[in-house]
Amino acid sequence: MLSKHITIFRNDLRYWQRQGLAQDELLRLARLPDEALGEDTERLGVDVTYQLFEAAEHQLRDPAMGIRIGQQILLPDIAPLGDVLHYYRDGWQALKVLETYWSLLSEAQRVSIHHQGEYIAVRFTSASEVPIHRMQVHSVLSGFLRLADVIFGLLSTRDVHLELNEATPHTELFSALTGVPVTGGSLHDQVSFPAWILDIANPNHDDARLQTALTQCDRALHELEDHHFIDQIRERLREQLQAGCYDQQSLASSFNMSVRNLQRRLSAHQTRFRDLLDQVRAELAEQMVRYSQLGFTEIACQLGYEDPSSFHKAFKRWLGLPPGEYRNHCRLEVS
Repeated sequence: MLSKHITIFRNDLRYWQRQGLAQDELLRLARLPDEALGEDTERLGVDVTYQLFEAAEHQLRDPAMGIRIGQQILLPDIAPLGDVLHYYRDGWQALKVLETYWSLLSEAQRVSIHHQGEYIAVRFTSASEVPIHRMQVHSVLSGFLRLADVIFGLLSTRDVHLELNEATPHTELFSALTGVPVTGGSLHDQVSFPAWILDIANPNHDDARLQTALTQCDRALHELEDHHFIDQIRERLREQLQAGCYDQQSLASSFNMSVRNLQRRLSAHQTRFRDLLDQVRAELAEQMVRYSQLGFTEIACQLGYEDPSSFHKAFKRWLGLPPGEYRNHCRLEVS
């Protein structure tokens, strides 16, 4: 599941709260449980972020909400990249860091750098089929403008442009808020500016501290990729079981590795294939017993149990009740 770092989301939340939209009300409007924004939350799902932006847009009815959110972003809001973007050598390095490690902030979009003659375009594109709210795109572009000005004085030149992919009647309002010309109906969502700005050396450059910060970013990126690896294993196991079979060999091959290498990779994450299989079986079993009309022998067979009694024992271990009692209990709840 793609996600967004909580420090970035807190900037969104801070803006909504200043507009009088409290967190509990926002969650209610988005039809999300309170734990969606728990104190221990480190990353927020992109789908959840979309729901929250939808709810806030409907409640506040401000076409410039995303632009305003971006304009209030602070350096602490990009904490995962904070030290790197303090000790960088020059603007070229700062942009390369942003391109390389952007997913630490948000996986909803990719950042890419494009040379256009004497200009540089920093482009933001969707990272997947997961929908991204347009006002979230606005907030990212607007936030980039603000932070780029703080970090290397982007707005010291007046030759800066913000381009939006969608046609919008609000370009004059957006221009007034950002301080730069805004164009709608462009090919890409991007910010363009003269390349010479990136040649300016950073007076705070400290190579030793920069290297330490880059090492920390590499470690964080590796951990994020590892987390997704486990999620992908679960998802492919789920697909196999829903198709009525599972095969460790074909699953390993789908990741271009042998079964032995898959087992080693899982071991490095303090888990095993059979543990993940058990977790996915438990999830699917609960759904099928609760919502389907399938017999328990059929469910057991689909989940890969040759002996239905083994499925019954496993189900009781997972949910504390045999499947028959659990299904009856669920039906009583509905009635």
